[in-house]
Amino acid sequence: MSDLSRRGFLGAAAAVTGAAVVATALPTDDAQASPQLPTKHRGHGDIRDVKHVVILMQENRSFDHYYGSMKGVRGFGDHSTITLPGGLSVFQQPTTVPGTPITATQYPWHLSDAPASAYPAGHMPPSSEVGAQGYGGTSHSWDDQHGAWYGGLMNGWVFAKGGLTTLGYLNRADIPFHYALADAYTIGDAYHCSVLSATGPNRTYLWSGTIDAQQKYSSFVAYNGGDELGKNLLWESYAETLQKAGVSWRVYQCADDYGDTGTEYFKTFAQYDPDQGGTPAPGNVFYDRGVANVPEPLTGLTANADNLAAAIKADVVAGTLPQVSWVVTNQAFSEHPDGAPNDGAYYVNGILEALNADPDVFNSTLVIIDYDENDGQFDHVPPPVPAPGTKDEFYLEAAGALASAGVTQPLPVGLGFRVPLLLISPWTRGGWVTSEVSDHTSVIQFMEKWTGALGTPAICPNVSAWRRSVCGDLTGAFDFASPIFGLPKLPKTTVIGDPPGGSYKPPTTTNAMPKQEPGTKRARSLPYQPNANLEGFSFGHSGTVQAKLSLSNNGPHARKASHFAVYNNVAPDQSLVDYPAKFPGQFTVSPSRGAWNRTVTESVDISADHGRYDLTVIGPNRFLRHFAGDVNGAGKAAQAEAAYYRGGFGHKPVLILQVSNGGSRAATFTVTSNNYVKAHAKTYHVPAHGHATHSVDPLATSDGWYDFTITLGSDPSWVRRYVGHLEDGTNSITG
Repeated sequence: MSDLSRRGFLGAAAAVTGAAVVATALPTDDAQASPQLPTKHRGHGDIRDVKHVVILMQENRSFDHYYGSMKGVRGFGDHSTITLPGGLSVFQQPTTVPGTPITATQYPWHLSDAPASAYPAGHMPPSSEVGAQGYGGTSHSWDDQHGAWYGGLMNGWVFAKGGLTTLGYLNRADIPFHYALADAYTIGDAYHCSVLSATGPNRTYLWSGTIDAQQKYSSFVAYNGGDELGKNLLWESYAETLQKAGVSWRVYQCADDYGDTGTEYFKTFAQYDPDQGGTPAPGNVFYDRGVANVPEPLTGLTANADNLAAAIKADVVAGTLPQVSWVVTNQAFSEHPDGAPNDGAYYVNGILEALNADPDVFNSTLVIIDYDENDGQFDHVPPPVPAPGTKDEFYLEAAGALASAGVTQPLPVGLGFRVPLLLISPWTRGGWVTSEVSDHTSVIQFMEKWTGALGTPAICPNVSAWRRSVCGDLTGAFDFASPIFGLPKLPKTTVIGDPPGGSYKPPTTTNAMPKQEPGTKRARSLPYQPNANLEGFSFGHSGTVQAKLSLSNNGPHARKASHFAVYNNVAPDQSLVDYPAKFPGQFTVSPSRGAWNRTVTESVDISADHGRYDLTVIGPNRFLRHFAGDVNGAGKAAQAEAAYYRGGFGHKPVLILQVSNGGSRAATFTVTSNNYVKAHAKTYHVPAHGHATHSVDPLATSDGWYDFTITLGSDPSWVRRYVGHLEDGTNSITG
């Protein structure tokens, strides 16, 4: 059964009635005013202070859908966005099929704005808020996730997802508990699901680090569907890796786990699962910890959440909570539409309170809350994907909508779209944002580093080299020197329950760019320093023109690879059957901490529009370059270059913009600040074959952020824009 139909069936079967949520908002940045409580033990002041890791993977919500309107994160106020074919903002999605004339567009819209009376007959909720909480999900298979992504162009959301629901979002008033957690702890705004696909593949990544796209273990590739039950996956799950390393672990689940317990996808566990034809084996570690259910004495609307919390509380009080716990709930509390987000809040709050039954346990525990995939909900940030042919990162679907449409090239497994990440611990308290690129394998990478520090290294054999190079291990989000202990006051939660008679269908109410809360948040430092420049052009004998780009990732604090995507904005509309040749280029550049001028050079064919060029380069943490002009225009001899250091790494980076005039006449360049710093535009009159330098110190004036445009007086088509953040190894604020 497909992911959507499986969940639709289970959701309808479990539908219940309930009361509307009543919640009390938490004051913003509550944690910053919280006292630093003493602990029983001083600890090490490093990752070894983590005694327990508890992983709550929830279901099917995208980052923009939940947090696009939250202050300080990369959401609706993002200045560093791509443009769609035809020049539209990525937020203004066409409602027509990609590659056809655009006759209408739609911006993200607020799900709870419509009054209950505006709902379709027979599907009227008791209130607009209940309607938004119980809205129906959207399609989210391998085919339509790649259809929304559309080779990286990001213009297929409405077409692929079957309607405008894909653009619906919630805000602080709708999900106050979720916002309160982010305000109190750390949110990740660059955390991606692992696969451009459904729940099953993404949970397989969380539990093992791969879907075996290269078919190393069998002919089966776990690329699609709601789960992998009955597939008896043959590679090693991370639970098995922990077991071999001597690290204690357990899966907490009830009889109804919605098919979301990833251990049971693997043969090691499936052989003991009676629901898959296996034979229970009490006393066997893989049965006891990975298949067996917790006691379920409680019944009623909240029973699944309450029984899980009770089982964890019992182990906390008894001192038997394992080092690693995965907690898996049912559809109603997983937040999978039409599961209400505030029902998920009830479940999550119950788990936190269970851990806090012994404050020493809570104060030594990391709780990771992430989401398996985005459902079909829109997110505006193109996910990093590897170059074609990267080992264990591409798969060609043999049958399905894409195959039927003529797609004959392997498509990237991921990364998938952004989903929420919350890091709940004493070392991530304080309302922080981490913008390091990460995915479900980052959870594994964190546990690898943690268990290594404990002297019991549990190294996953399945994570690809590309993912290890691009995706972080989450440790950059922690401050082990300054923990803030205790469970903060959080909004009250009550349970709505699934809508009676099926999902609600909120009608669209607005078609305007949504607003993001004003303000910034504190941000953790990042392990890369991306840069990109347009170096010039080469001309072929047959009239072809190539734009030569240099991409670099150089700096004393660069430790991770930086991913870049290059968009040719004047390229003609493409069909996905043309992937990858005519779609945005994807490049991964290793860090350089010693050779300040190390670059990777790439070329982009710009022959299609008779010399006119319009290129966008994007990278991590709002990095963006925009180069536009005409190789036949007055600006053909003008050049600009961005650098952060001169003659080797200095004490700290600055932004150096050098303009050059290779022509025979004087040229006038103007440098304008677009964001972050209010400053008068500065004009440079550069003689023939001369140059000028514009140098600024963003670390001193704007917490490292910069956004400048350079224009040329003699050629209005000539534009260079430079956006990004300078890293000096210290914490900052968000952009």
